[in-house]
Amino acid sequence: MIDNIIQVKFLSTDEEIIDYCKDAKLVAIDSPLSMSKGFREVDKKMIRSGYKVLPPSFMKSLVERAIRISKLLPSVIETHPTSSMKNLGINWKEYTKKKDEIDAVICAITAYAYDNKMVFKISDVDGIIYLLPKAFPKPIKVSENYYILPNIGCQ
Repeated sequence: MIDNIIQVKFLSTDEEIIDYCKDAKLVAIDSPLSMSKGFREVDKKMIRSGYKVLPPSFMKSLVERAIRISKLLPSVIETHPTSSMKNLGINWKEYTKKKDEIDAVICAITAYAYDNKMVFKISDVDGIIYLLPKAFPKPIKVSENYYILPNIGCQ
C-alpha cells in the first residue's frame, strides 16, 4: 500500500512471491503459519469469538507453502481476511468476482494496521492471528485491481 492506494498483483510461484515481497517492511499472509493435526488453540479461540476457520491439517500444502515462504521473508504475520471482512461487514462479492483479490487487499490493509498499532489480535500458545477491527474503514474499489483506503493518514 502506497499513499493509501492498494494495487493487487497476481503472482503464482514461490519465487515470484519472495522476489516481490523481499523488500517489504511487513507481509501479512492468509494462511496458518504453524501446523497441527486438528485445530490449533488459536483457531479454537477464533471459533469461540465467532469466526469460522479451518484447521491447518485441512489445508496442509497451503500451510507448508506459507511456512516455507515466511522463512524467506524478513517479517511475516498471519491473518484471516474472511474474519476481517466479517468485522468490517464486507461481502466480498460486492467488491470483486475474485475472492483472492479482496483477500489480498485485506492482507495489505492488515499489514498497514499492524504497523500502525491499529490491529486486533487473537493469540494463544500456538499462534497469533491479526484482524482488522470493526471500526476500521472499508477499502473502496476504484478500478480493476486498484483499491483505496479512505480516512487513514499516510505513512
